[in-house]
Amino acid sequence: MIFKTRQPFRDEYTPDEIVAHDETISELVNIFQEYIDGFQAPSLLIYGDYGTGKRTVVQHFLSIFENEIDRDIEILTVNCNKDTSLYQIFVELASRICEEDYPSGTHQDKLEKAILRRMDDPSTVWYIILENLEKFNECKIPFEEIQQSISTYGANRTECGVIGISNESALVESISMDVLQRPDMNILETTPYDAPQLQEILKLHADEAFRENALADAVIPKCAAIISQETGSARDALQLLELAGYVAYRNNKSRVTLAHLDTATKSRDALNTYYTFKQDLTPKEQLICVIIAVHNKMDEKPISTDELYDKYDRECQSFNLDNISKRRVQQLIANLREKGVVRTQEHNIGRAGGTWSSHEVTIPPHEIFQPAVATTGRFVRYLRNNNISVDPLAIPNPEVNIQTFVSDSWS
Repeated sequence: MIFKTRQPFRDEYTPDEIVAHDETISELVNIFQEYIDGFQAPSLLIYGDYGTGKRTVVQHFLSIFENEIDRDIEILTVNCNKDTSLYQIFVELASRICEEDYPSGTHQDKLEKAILRRMDDPSTVWYIILENLEKFNECKIPFEEIQQSISTYGANRTECGVIGISNESALVESISMDVLQRPDMNILETTPYDAPQLQEILKLHADEAFRENALADAVIPKCAAIISQETGSARDALQLLELAGYVAYRNNKSRVTLAHLDTATKSRDALNTYYTFKQDLTPKEQLICVIIAVHNKMDEKPISTDELYDKYDRECQSFNLDNISKRRVQQLIANLREKGVVRTQEHNIGRAGGTWSSHEVTIPPHEIFQPAVATTGRFVRYLRNNNISVDPLAIPNPEVNIQTFVSDSWS
């Protein structure tokens, strides 16, 4: 066996100790020292690229902070991937801390009053953490509204701070100056890790995840070097290390070697495509992406916008999706280009023929079909109707079955 547990590779995992964050911890100490000195609970926007430790360092620091003050800290985490409006945030908060049930449609003022009434507790400091804050419309970042609610409905004994966590630095520019200039408001940026920092993080997680002597000595340094040159993301480094462990497991080996890491490195594009398709694309974008990939595979050429629109129009109802305009299809194609799964070529054949566009996926079509098959059986039927076998799709490389890797069935 290679692994003791795969839990240290999960996004929700928070290690008992934290490494590679000395500078960030120092800045947080300075920010929260003001509360210890008698000021109100500070609020914070922490931003930086995926995998730079924002959530981990916040969770870890708040536990340290709790030990420094003579009060409990209650953390209410809201995922803005799911709760994408201010009203939904208040509904979620009310369901978490209020004894009374507040059904859908309850007026927002009533929710705010109930939440702040529950927070009127001199023994507790509350923190509302808004994860994935970039999912909000830029014009509706809820910092100001939540802080105003705290000011309006909070009692003298109410202590509540707001921490926003964003994966996009541009978000800072969209926040009102009235919010940024508040004395309790602070902004902190996390930056990509270098190779030595990634080694620290990988070793910390590997000691928990792998059995003794399951990693060759050079695996962690090389894994850290690869990712530090590409993204500097701890998430990417941990994913690559786990994938190398999977390759060794599939080959019935008890030790992860550099050869396994090399195989895993070659499979990262397919794995990233899998997650992008499953997590980042809307159902309409998924269907358009699959239509493009099927056309590319069967006709061995790009598909025109007109033909793509006609095929979407014919297929959308079987996927329980609405018909949309050609202009909307073009907007969705632009979204797919931005996410790196589709590229477009513009054609100009003169006055008689005018201009038109054609589209193709940026990776081998089977790397689109794998997550599609795992998403819904409708894609299985669609592929079979287009004479594409779904049985061998998940194993283009016998050493790396992406669909199996992302499941919990193999370790």
